[in-house]
Amino acid sequence: MIDLRYKECYLLICLIVFINFVTCYSDERLFGGKTLYAGKELWKETLPLKSGSRVYKLQGLKSNSWYEVKISYPASIPALFSLQLLKNGVMGLKVNHMRRLLNTEKLIFKTESIEEVDNKEGLYVLVTVEPEGIVAIPNVKERPSIIYNIGKLFFLLTISSIFFFSQHKNLY
Repeated sequence: MIDLRYKECYLLICLIVFINFVTCYSDERLFGGKTLYAGKELWKETLPLKSGSRVYKLQGLKSNSWYEVKISYPASIPALFSLQLLKNGVMGLKVNHMRRLLNTEKLIFKTESIEEVDNKEGLYVLVTVEPEGIVAIPNVKERPSIIYNIGKLFFLLTISSIFFFSQHKNLY
């Protein structure tokens, strides 16, 4: 009798763990359905200013190509954005924090192969934000969220591809 209860509890625990595992790795739940298409820009995205983060799935990429993901945000809200490339669910390239341009951050990366682009796991960009500085106006609360634009994920021409194109054109 006791043996049967232990088996039932064991099966129940296995079922609960399985259900939690499946829902945690569902694209809809984990990534909120946000997709960033090559050449498109998403306007007026919002994140909580303190420890805000969102993951964007990258679509429409070509193999063996260079791309840039760029974020722009209002300079009136001092914030520190971070961009990280996720390959197969693993942290990859991270934006260089030494680069300080006014109200923009960008991440440049290269897709390696068609398998990497078409992989079931795919490529994602993790966006995180933290407040930077303090509100200088007395009796004014810090904003709870920040608005930003992300996108213009585009193909970058490299010097070697320009050289190859010019050599190919001279053959005709």
